[in-house]
Amino acid sequence: MNFSQFVIRNTVRNKHLYMAYFLSTLFSVMVFFTFTVFAFHPSLSDGLNKQAKIGMLSAAIIIYGFAFFFVLYSMDVFIQSRKKEFGLLMIQGMSPKQLKKMIFIENLVIGFFATIIGSLAGIGFSQLILWLSNKMMHLNFGFYFPIQALGLTIISFSILFLAISFFIQFRLPKLSLQELLKAGDLGKGTIKNSLIKALLAVLLIGTGYAVALLVKGMLVPIVMIPVIFLVVAGTRFLFNQLSVSVIERLKKKQSIFWKKTNMVVFSDLAFRMKDNARSFFLVSIISTVAFAAIGTLYGFQNMILDAMNQEPFEFQIVGSDEETAHIKQDFSKLLSEKGISVDEGELTEYVNADNVSFVKESNYNQLAKIVKKPTIETNGQAVQLLPQNAVGMENAAVHEANLPDGSKIAVERQEKTAVVSAYGTKVVVPDNTDLETLEQQTMTVWQPKNTSYEELVSIGKFQDKNMPFMAKSYSKQMITDQYAPFLFVGIFIGIVFFVSAGSFLYFRLYSDMDVDVEKFKMIYKMGLAKKELKKMIYQQVGILFFTPIIISVIHGAVALTAMYHIFDQGMQMAGWKVLGVFILIQIVYYLIARIFYFKKVYHLVQA
Repeated sequence: MNFSQFVIRNTVRNKHLYMAYFLSTLFSVMVFFTFTVFAFHPSLSDGLNKQAKIGMLSAAIIIYGFAFFFVLYSMDVFIQSRKKEFGLLMIQGMSPKQLKKMIFIENLVIGFFATIIGSLAGIGFSQLILWLSNKMMHLNFGFYFPIQALGLTIISFSILFLAISFFIQFRLPKLSLQELLKAGDLGKGTIKNSLIKALLAVLLIGTGYAVALLVKGMLVPIVMIPVIFLVVAGTRFLFNQLSVSVIERLKKKQSIFWKKTNMVVFSDLAFRMKDNARSFFLVSIISTVAFAAIGTLYGFQNMILDAMNQEPFEFQIVGSDEETAHIKQDFSKLLSEKGISVDEGELTEYVNADNVSFVKESNYNQLAKIVKKPTIETNGQAVQLLPQNAVGMENAAVHEANLPDGSKIAVERQEKTAVVSAYGTKVVVPDNTDLETLEQQTMTVWQPKNTSYEELVSIGKFQDKNMPFMAKSYSKQMITDQYAPFLFVGIFIGIVFFVSAGSFLYFRLYSDMDVDVEKFKMIYKMGLAKKELKKMIYQQVGILFFTPIIISVIHGAVALTAMYHIFDQGMQMAGWKVLGVFILIQIVYYLIARIFYFKKVYHLVQA
């Protein structure tokens, strides 16, 4: 048996460890390939959506950099878990130089197959994403065979795995032969943690949260970098120090530690938290980035569309009769040719020297009836109109308005309206009020009956060559189409980071499997029931999966609230939806992972 055969056989016999590393690297390849498929898509390279193309290329660079560190970290964890194996190989005559050569060959072989299989899997996955983008986001991305993406992926990851295979040799455990052979048998020793660093975690995160939540408007981007630094540093201390201190204190409470199987779960939990501190830190930061990216993009798009949805009329034009007469005529002709039935109305506004707009009662009620909104009765006095979301606009209230003849009309009350724009001072007055000498502006509206969204968008194209004509559905679709590529990139990056975070946890779980098997095997021989074993494993996996996710959800909620503060808005429902979806994904991930992990551990425990 030559050296190459030995390496191949050793890889096959340790397939449960190699498989976790292989799947992690394969996932990185597949995701990068999918991104490059979009970056080189003809719809982008032919000049359409140039900004989206730049975004795609930037995202591909980010994913490539992330893949490098992810694969490097995964390989590092993989190697550190094989100390005892390395000791056995060295005692059988393998030199340190040969050991490095073995690691080099293993990583190249895994990298080669991960690149080829990941690229092939990426072809199918990218076509699925293209189809979903067409169906769900109305992006005009057709299907094509991604030769450029395939070539770039193979070259990029060949370089990546070659570089990692070289650098990883210097990460081999620098221990004596005796220490390598006794790895896993020496115990963990005494855990040390710093109370000052634990308190510093609370102080740093608390300060970062306070600044992020209290600052509003354009000050938010200014404080963003310091806040990120505080929270990131605090998160590092939280997992490395604070979590360990909390667990040690819980172990001292007999009512908790001696309850049922808690003793087994808590026995080495502090050590596992310490060992996994770096993994938890990376997962929480990566997940927070995912939450913030998707929540910000999705939330801002919803804010824009919600503002447009407050406009009640599908089609409208504002201006003097001289300016808009030919546009009204042409649009009425278009409606007639399309066979579209509409309710049509006009609203005349009279503006005085104080920039107060007056609307007559019957005129306002005519439009209100068209869109089925409440009408207004003035009872001989004026009524001021306020926007539907008129929160904090008490100072905008007026008590009287100047009429053209020099007299004043009393403003009886304020009413919120969804019929006309009311962000200026706008007042509904009785019909017999003389306003003819004031400057006039007419708004003509059309409200279609029983018309599909696609038809409304098609008719709305009339807006392109006939400003200031406005079509609500067409304008919304234009915003959606322009925003969709960026939202798509943001969602994709977020999903990649989040799934990668789950892969970190899953890989780390399998790296510690041998330790868990030895621990549970001893307890199982003492009479531990399968139900109790399942409960302990589920608890252990749950702590591993949800500790960083809970922290990242809190970080994400604070980050999204701070981002919305730029527009003086509170946390949007869109943000909570994003957080909720990712929590649901993590729960599903956990439910699947714990089942497979329990089956694997239980099988080995019984062996």
